[in-house]
This record gives sequence, C-alpha cells and structure tokens, in this order.
Amino acid sequence: MRNYSLKTLEKMLERAKEKYYSETSKPCGNWGDGMRLSKLPQYKAWERARDRVCELEKAIQKKKEEMKNA
Repeated sequence: MRNYSLKTLEKMLERAKEKYYSETSKPCGNWGDGMRLSKLPQYKAWERARDRVCELEKAIQKKKEEMKNA
C-alpha cells in the first residue's frame, strides 16, 4: 500500500466499510436471505470488499505505530 496519510487511510476505510456493508446486505433473491453468513463466502465482490477493509485496517494500525515511534 502506498504511503498515505492517516487521515486519508481513515477516509478510505470508511468508504470501504460502506461497500462491505452494501455487499453484505445485498439480497440474493432466495429463501435463505436471512441466513446470509452461510452464503456470503461464495460472492467475489463481498470477498474483495472484506479483504479491502482488512487491508486498510492493517495499514492504519501500522501508520499509528509509525507515528507513535517517530
């Protein structure tokens, strides 16, 4: 990940979480919509959104540690 400022990373995380939540709540159109967790790992868009959120959270944690040590 590029060397973004902490403020920029936090904005990116906010947008990534919005995308993640929209993918999580997107209906499939079948009877199992209430049992979303068993169905979600099949969807590539949801996986990409989840991975992006995790990546940004790690980058923010790393940036905070760098700022603390500097």
